[in-house]
Amino acid sequence: MTDQLYANAARPALAIQGEWIVGVGELGDLRRRMPEARLVDFGEASIIPGFNDAHQHPTMTAANQRGVDLSAANSRVVLLEKIRSRARDTPSGTWVLGTRYDHGRSTSGTPLSRADLDEVTEVHPLLVINIGAHWGVLNSAGLAAAGLSDDSAPPPGGELSRDAAGHLTGVVHEQALFDLAYPSLARGCPVLPVQDTETALAQLKRSLRALNAAGITSVGDAMVGPAELAMLQEARQRGELSTRVNALLTFRHVDTFHAAGLRTGFGDHWLRVGGVKAFADGAVAGGTCLVEAPFEGTDNHGIQTLSTDELNELALLVHASGSRLAIHANGDRAIKLVLTALERARAAHPAISTAHRLEHCSLVDAEILARMKNLGAIAVPFGSYVAFHGDKLLDYYGADRLERMFAHRSLLDAGVPVAGSSDFPCGPFEPLLGLASCVARVSSTGRTAGQVLGSSQRISAPEALAIYTIGSAYATGEDAIKGRLAAGNLADFVVLSEDPLAVDPRRLPDVHVHQTWVGGRPVWRDEDPP
Repeated sequence: MTDQLYANAARPALAIQGEWIVGVGELGDLRRRMPEARLVDFGEASIIPGFNDAHQHPTMTAANQRGVDLSAANSRVVLLEKIRSRARDTPSGTWVLGTRYDHGRSTSGTPLSRADLDEVTEVHPLLVINIGAHWGVLNSAGLAAAGLSDDSAPPPGGELSRDAAGHLTGVVHEQALFDLAYPSLARGCPVLPVQDTETALAQLKRSLRALNAAGITSVGDAMVGPAELAMLQEARQRGELSTRVNALLTFRHVDTFHAAGLRTGFGDHWLRVGGVKAFADGAVAGGTCLVEAPFEGTDNHGIQTLSTDELNELALLVHASGSRLAIHANGDRAIKLVLTALERARAAHPAISTAHRLEHCSLVDAEILARMKNLGAIAVPFGSYVAFHGDKLLDYYGADRLERMFAHRSLLDAGVPVAGSSDFPCGPFEPLLGLASCVARVSSTGRTAGQVLGSSQRISAPEALAIYTIGSAYATGEDAIKGRLAAGNLADFVVLSEDPLAVDPRRLPDVHVHQTWVGGRPVWRDEDPP
């Protein structure tokens, strides 16, 4: 085990043994303490703790590599041609998958339909998944392959969209999509074919390397079922995890996981069980979350994906086990249902003090803030959504509600612990973009580009950096060993071209990641091949 000293011009030097920081101070003092240590000099670069994205989907991102990424399509013509090109290269009868379809950017806010996709191909079953990952669109061949017809009933917690005549449009929401595409959430076997292990592991390795290039050293995988956990364990066994992973195990398998003894904290510093993941409502950027006031210009209040009884039962089960519940709740109505379930669970087992998480926690009010503070609940809101989804947010929620959305300022002021999150692939994973969005609250999309949305929720750059480091570590119960450049912490850090606390917040996305180190070893250098 080689002792190492890390120095740069602007900050105290670090002394590292193995995976751990063992000292911080003047370089000369540390050299006298560790005379045989190897010196690594980063010159004028800035060294900060590694970014920790508390909630995204690396295993889903890996699986998405079998499809065509549609996020860059800026028109219907471009979008459909990308899908058509993939279909031309795919044998007839084989599934074609499109991912990260942004209806705001490419189809003027109007979802595709089965008729649109039938024009692309009638000889392939085709599924196009929205960027929010909570709804998708099938062509006629895809509907048939999925066993869906005009006579089909929607699953509990899901919707099958229909036209005025009662025919399926091809659009499937929530559980209706999950049953088709996501093994960790499906009630049976998804219709998309399972990939072989070696292909899946290679895709995971590429996904994690992309995170390293953005300075991410720890990540929360917020949708892990038995297959995903097996893949992560295999990657850990092979030494192929280049980020530390906090796995949130999906609620559909909670009995299986608990029977096997898998509870919050099980694992090691590279791969650990973080809790149980469930869903109370739909997507904020997809316009399906459960809100008190309807979406702008409609009478639609969104979708509740678990019944109130199911929420109450699940909260009681997870809390009583001592595990952490990490429950997706975007809309204010959904958040209040979840808080009620957690309050009941805490009342039933007051000696258990586990801090539960509200994933996304997008739309809050004074009542929600007070109840979260009283429970000790942790908020995991989107970091970059104002920058990335500005147009859709304004359309769905209006300017007034945006003053209560992704409410980092209000949450911090109320004393609620806050973690940093991208929810990638639903939003961009680059933490520096997330920091810029939290600090400036400036949209970069379409007609709202350059517009400030929800200015009352701006926070400072130091607060944003803390959210993406120590805040995320607290959300996983690892704040004693992650999130600081301090003795006793893991040697996870990022080498940047500039100090993120000193630059104009709007320039934060332009700060360059030179190197990323995890456990005292480099997992990314900017001179490395992609």
